[in-house]
Amino acid sequence: MKKTIYVMTGVLAVSIAGVAMSQDRGMMRGMDTNENGTVEKSEFDAMMDKRFAETDANGGGITLEEYQAKAEADAAKWQEAREARRKEKEEKRAEKTEERSERMAERMKSRFERLDENGDGVVTAEEYKAAGDKMFERMDRDGDGILNDRHRREGRRGHDRKGDRT
Repeated sequence: MKKTIYVMTGVLAVSIAGVAMSQDRGMMRGMDTNENGTVEKSEFDAMMDKRFAETDANGGGITLEEYQAKAEADAAKWQEAREARRKEKEEKRAEKTEERSERMAERMKSRFERLDENGDGVVTAEEYKAAGDKMFERMDRDGDGILNDRHRREGRRGHDRKGDRT
């Protein structure tokens, strides 16, 4: 009698664990067949009956060999799903990296075109210096010809070029 209880307890534990492993996001979703957000006893019983039938290959009750085979099959299925999710994440990451590279290339081209004021495809020393002068003017909020920490702090607080609040 005790042996039967232990076997049934083990079958129950593996059945529940198998369902948990075979589901993307937890066993509740897999058992909630009517998708109402709860698992009724009838849904749970149906899951247990299905797991028993899947495990009991010969219809004569679950043997240790059947039990082990089902556990190994569930583990393999879970690992396969895990690998598929990992591969999907890697593909998405690669897509994002490619998109980021494309955006950076577009920004670089745009910056270059702003530096190349006459649009001849070459940034001369004069064009480069003019861009630097414009940048310095933007950074020199009070127009005193000096950049220091005070200018950075004021810039963060929203001062205009002359140091007045905007």
